Parts: sequence; C-alpha cells; structure tokens
Amino acid sequence: MPDKRLIIGILIMLTVNILQAFFTPISEDEAYYWLWSQNLDWGYFDHPPMVAWWISLGYSIFQNELGVRLVTVLLNSFSYFFLWEILKPKTRNQVKLFWTSVLSVLIIHFFSFITTPDAPLLFFTLLYLYVLQKFISNQNLTNTLLLGFSMAGLVYSKYHGILVIIFTLIPLIKDFYQNKKLYGAILFGIVLYLPHTIWIITHDFSPLRYHFMERSADDSFQWQRVLNYFGMYFMGAAPMLSYFIFNSIFRFKSKDLFRKSILSLAVIPGIFFLFSLLKDNVQPQWLLISFIAMILLMYWNYSETQDTSIEYQDVEFLNQNARGKRQNNLLIGLGIAGIALVLALRILIAVPSISPFTKNEIFAENAGKLNPVNPVFEKYQEASVYNFFHPDQRAVVHRTLGNRKSQFDLWNWEEEMNGKTITFISPWTQSENSFKGFKNRDYFLKVIPEYETYHLVEVKTLTNLETAAGEKINLGLKITNYHSREIEIGGNSNLQFTVNYYQDFQYNILYSPLVEMGKIILAPGEELDIQISFLNISKPGDYKACVGINNSQIGTTYVSNVVNLNVK
Repeated sequence: MPDKRLIIGILIMLTVNILQAFFTPISEDEAYYWLWSQNLDWGYFDHPPMVAWWISLGYSIFQNELGVRLVTVLLNSFSYFFLWEILKPKTRNQVKLFWTSVLSVLIIHFFSFITTPDAPLLFFTLLYLYVLQKFISNQNLTNTLLLGFSMAGLVYSKYHGILVIIFTLIPLIKDFYQNKKLYGAILFGIVLYLPHTIWIITHDFSPLRYHFMERSADDSFQWQRVLNYFGMYFMGAAPMLSYFIFNSIFRFKSKDLFRKSILSLAVIPGIFFLFSLLKDNVQPQWLLISFIAMILLMYWNYSETQDTSIEYQDVEFLNQNARGKRQNNLLIGLGIAGIALVLALRILIAVPSISPFTKNEIFAENAGKLNPVNPVFEKYQEASVYNFFHPDQRAVVHRTLGNRKSQFDLWNWEEEMNGKTITFISPWTQSENSFKGFKNRDYFLKVIPEYETYHLVEVKTLTNLETAAGEKINLGLKITNYHSREIEIGGNSNLQFTVNYYQDFQYNILYSPLVEMGKIILAPGEELDIQISFLNISKPGDYKACVGINNSQIGTTYVSNVVNLNVK
C-alpha cells in the first residue's frame, strides 16, 4: 500500500493541475500539437508522435483545453510516485524535504499541465529512472521489458530522450557491458521504435534534416548565448535552491551505480548543450532531464546529513549534525518560498486578463468575426490557433520571408488552395479589412481570387560569394518544380525572382533587388539550370541572402538555401 503522505500529495497536485488545465488558455504550441492529434501518424515534422497521442486521447473525452491537457495532468501527477519510489523518504523531515525539493522545480510544475513534447518526456524520464534503479539490482524479465518500454517511450516523446538513455548508461558500462539482459532491453526498445524509424525514412528524414541542418542554419555565434546558458543551467532547476543543488553535485561521493547514473545525467547534458551554442540558443526545457537529476542528487545529499539512529555520537559528529540541521531548515525554508512564487505564477497565467495565453483566443475570435474564406496565414502558430478555435474550418500556411518550415509543409495543405479564392491574413499585406492581432499589430485580410501556389519550387545556388559593392552579379540557379503542374516565373508572370539581403534576421531585409528575366515555364518535376543577373548592394560588409519568389499579391517567399556574401 503506498504511503498515505504520497497519496495525499498526489491528490493535491492532481486537483491543482486539473483546475490549472481547465482555466489556463491554450498556448500556441499546444494548438499546434492539437492539430497533430487531429491527424494521427507515426511521426511529425519536428517531433515524434507521443504528444499527439496524448492529446488525441484526452480530447476524445473533453473538447476543450482540459481535453488537450488531460493525459498530461493524469500521468505527470502520477509521476510523483516514481520520484517517491526512487528516493524512498521515510522520516518526517525526509518527507518535507521530498515535497519541498520536487515542488520547487518550475519546469515540473509547467509540464504537469502544459502539453508539449516535454510533458511526455518528463513522465518517461521518471519512469525510466524508476525502472533503471530496479533493473540495476534485479535483471528479471519484468524489469528488462519495462526498461525497454521506457526507453522507447523516451524517444517517442522527444529525440532528446536518447540523451537520457546514453548519459545514464555511461557509468554502467564497466559493470554491464556483458549483461545480456541490458542488450535485450535495448533491443526491445528498438523494436518498439521501428514504426517511427520507418516513418522517418519514408519522409526523407525530415525531422533530422530540420534539427541538424535547417534549424537556425544561418545563425552566427553570440557570446550572449553563453551567459544566458550558464544562468539557465545553474539557476534553471530551482533558483532558490541553486546553492544546495550544486553543493550536492560537487560533494558527490557514492559507489552506488544508480546514483552515478544520476550524476552523469545532471552534469553531461550541461556539457553537451554547451557545444550546441555554436549553432543555436539552448531552450530551458532542453535541460529538463538535468534538472530532474539535480533534484535527486540534492535530496540524497541533504536527507543523509543526519543520522539519528546512532545513540552515542562524539562532539565532532554532533557539530556536523547541527550544521546539517541548519542547512536542511534553510533549504526547506527557501524551497517553500520558491513554491509560493511558482504558485503565484501559476495563478497569474490562469487569469484571463493577465495570462500571456489569452491573446491566442482573442486573435482567433477577432479573425473569425470577419468570416475569412479559405484562411491562409504566414506562420504555423497563427494557423494552429485559428484551427483550434474554429475546428470546422481548415486554415493553412503560406510561409513568407524567414518563417520556418513546420508540419504544414509535410501535410501540403496549401496545395488544396490552388485555383481557389483565399483570404490571406498578415500584418504586412495591407487591405481595407483588419483586426488587432498578436503584439497589438493590425492584421489585414486580403481576398485573392484564383490563388496560385508555388511553395514546392526549390532553388539551389552557391553558399558563399565574394563580390564588389554595386557591381553586376551573375548567379547560377538550379530550379526544381515539385508541383504536379507547371509553374511560370519571370516575364509578365505574377511570380518574380528576388534576391534578399539581410545580416541578422531573415525578415530584416536590407536590400531586395527584383530579378529581370524572361518567362520560364517549369513542367511538373522539371529541373532547370538558369543564370540570373542583378546589381549588388552598394554598402560593403558581410551579408546573408536568399533567393525568393515574389508574388505581387502576397510578398516574398524564400525558396533557396542561404548564401553568404562578402561585399567589398
């Protein structure tokens, strides 16, 4: 029978999370993943499918925000059981330390009701650690199968899940490299993961290409990233308890294999993601796996600083014991203060007039009042929010300028709009009809009859170019038409090539010459080599550029790789 102190804690958190899930407005990302859940598959553009499965199950019961978050609330409230079984608090002080430590972690609160891929990652990380601890001491069939199942659950949740497996197994190599049961668990996990692996292969490795090649491909290194990262790593788990967390890491002394695995999980991801700063910013939720491990290490360190089972204690031990009690009391006091701040934050994001998520419902309502026909948005977040609040319609995405690819590109819903009358909704393309949207900007609704899609035209060009300012540039292009119909570009066509210069963000265009050229007609699937000419920018410097297609009714869409320009 589970400890009643655990049951009471779980019931309290379950109640809090249900109320939070019901009253907190939907976030942009949740609306995006909700759309996935309405189109179930074995994989998606940026993540594995677990988040879509969770939402689909919950939304089949409640068709609202609570439905989107129901499985997250239930399973991640239950995950406190795994933490309890891993740490096994017994005394009153240990129970206080347990709840203080766990509930001080902001990211555990957040993903106990917000449903993004990090929510299932949180659950399966704790399940995996719970099973790994049991497996180390007893490699029976049940623990072997559960270990493989939890491994599969980790990587079905988020690709970062593989890091949990690798980093926790590194300390076990010496003792388990000949253990057949461990290899059996890994093999079982691989078999369970085969459907998603096949999906990745059949979809041209799109998630891997996005995460390793396309994501922030034109970003340059910034030292500010390093400062932000160290602040995130050292303060992100539980800011009020950071001293106690890293004191526990630096003082770690244990021969226990499981605890060594937890130390590895706390430290190595910090080193791993440090190197990723060369390419991109690190988001706080990426370190979720380390934050969990940090809390476990802190609990072990401070729950074991006192030993009340020894009747006779010398003066030095008593002094150490007194210091330990003072530290524990300070830890619990600061932890309670941190919990109070987290609860205040949770209340604020549920209050409609204050919540940062309220803007999503307002955006969808304002857009819907104007009755757009076949709505087309620039960003996947905008289209997802609109779809969530108007599930009887299908809003699609036409990416302009630097807006990134998304699941909408894999679905290719935009192609359904070809030849139809659409309503293009954007803050950049002005028209008579508008509404207040995100960031209090005016969003304009422009009706476009006989809309022509061209998003499946791809251009490949040089990646580096050294030129002189103001000179004429001749640039070779390899153009491919992946549409099932012919495309006309140039001449008197509505579609024209442009070259778009920028230095920081793709949408901050510094120079955008229109390419003058005769009309070319690309047959379905045709690949064509052409040469375009245009005048270079007049100001020397280092630039990036993308070749785009300009639609006079919409604007420019990038269709090429990034070109690095050294203008002298």
